[in-house]
Amino acid sequence: MSAPAPTTKSDREAYHRDHGYWTSERLGWWVFDVAERTPDREFLVIGDLRLTYGEFAAWADVLAANLVEAGVVRGDRVLIQLPNLAEALVGQVAAFRIGAVNVPVVPIYREHEMAHIVYDCKPRAVISIAENRGRRPADELDGILDGASWGPVARFCVDMDEPRPGWRPFPRRDDPRPPVSLPDPLEPEKCSLMLYTSGTTAAPKGVQLSGRGFVSNARSIRHTMSLSAKDVFFCASPLSHLAGFSAGIVWPASVGAKIVVMPTWNGAEAARIIERERCTFTTAASVFLHDLIAAHREGIGTGHPITVFMSGGASTAPDLIREASEVGITALRGYGMTETGGGVSWVAPTEPLDIRAEYDGAVIPGSEIQAVDSERRLLPPGEEGELRIRGPQALMSYTDPSLTREQMDEGGWFYTGDLGRVDDHGRVRVTGRTKDIINRAGEKFSARDIEELIQRHPAVEMAAVVGLPDERLGEVVGAFVTLAEGHEWPGAAEMAVYLDEAKLAKQKIPISWQVLPQLPMTASGKIQKHGLRNYKRS
Repeated sequence: MSAPAPTTKSDREAYHRDHGYWTSERLGWWVFDVAERTPDREFLVIGDLRLTYGEFAAWADVLAANLVEAGVVRGDRVLIQLPNLAEALVGQVAAFRIGAVNVPVVPIYREHEMAHIVYDCKPRAVISIAENRGRRPADELDGILDGASWGPVARFCVDMDEPRPGWRPFPRRDDPRPPVSLPDPLEPEKCSLMLYTSGTTAAPKGVQLSGRGFVSNARSIRHTMSLSAKDVFFCASPLSHLAGFSAGIVWPASVGAKIVVMPTWNGAEAARIIERERCTFTTAASVFLHDLIAAHREGIGTGHPITVFMSGGASTAPDLIREASEVGITALRGYGMTETGGGVSWVAPTEPLDIRAEYDGAVIPGSEIQAVDSERRLLPPGEEGELRIRGPQALMSYTDPSLTREQMDEGGWFYTGDLGRVDDHGRVRVTGRTKDIINRAGEKFSARDIEELIQRHPAVEMAAVVGLPDERLGEVVGAFVTLAEGHEWPGAAEMAVYLDEAKLAKQKIPISWQVLPQLPMTASGKIQKHGLRNYKRS
């Protein structure tokens, strides 16, 4: 276990610099530096597309010049909502290169979520796609941006087959580069990335993260996992999600390694791709590990299973880690979240199977994790309490100052809302959570957000939404309702249509519904959700 960092802010910052957790490196240079040294080294494989570092950097340079020509300046926010395409990575790297703030947003979000995000971050440029899985995200953004007084100055659309008012086609690799000079990437201490995550509040929360935090995170993962340019990273998580961003850009670029990205998830196909490309490392939610194990048990991709799989983002059953070992995968559990810039506890793949299966990692050097009681007093090792975290990669703040005050204290501690234990070796075991969120395959949804929409239906008096256990996804959305006087239950199908028409992300629509005469309440009038989770799924 590492020695605790100093307690004052200035002393902690000096400690991080003196011990190499904070450096002068800038995210905006990483890909370009590797491209300059080894332009022919393969960087990205996605579908049938293969790009070297040199080819990728040249493409990102063209987009960066287009952004600057359009009027984007250092510190402006570039919102990117794309599925797993090469353009998603090109957009993020280009934003970093010109000192813009990268704002990647998961593609499942629709108008309901996107309206809040857009008006919270006020992007000066947006990058979207004409069509994605039956939706038209660029059109959706047009509806949200109509009348916005602050811009944006440019909108870039991928796969724009016909002219679209107000939009430019996303530059192709062979497009001419506008003759403009590019500003330098942002300084390490500046906010370079904004991610939106759901928590106890209804709307997604904007998390501001510094470039030096991600450099610190990459340093830790390289050291613990012994990663190098010889590794081949595999990424099936959304590139706009923290796991996809880290495994798709930050970690491979930090060592000059190759990344293999999967556009859409399929366990059997993933096993084949991993075998073909000889992939060595990935991080993802436990559902991906579950599906890879199933594929290998059917004899698919057994010639080369993924070497190391770090499971995080959702609870991982110890038995799943053991089952992975049976098919040749060295799996381990990790713990972290968007607010901590990625994992802050994990164990080396060389650790014994029981340690990898039973613990959510060990706190990484430079960071601290503690369990505290309801008064935020430190608990003895091994006692259960709320987990709090501080370290060189933690968030700078939320975009909402009130949320920052609520979840961060003057000592620099971030209060996670998760329950757990920390033993005297610094090993962490997460036991539950205090936050009212649902964790479906690593995507976290606010229960309150869904409840508020359900309760707008005229037939519903009250609603409670909970995460129901699911063997594959970890949790799925379940809803419990009471009916308004004089109304009959319209049925699960009609309710699903109602939520879909409200533009709620489809993954948030409950798959299980229960109509109750009344919801279980505490004496103070709060719904007792722990009892609802024991109901059988309808």
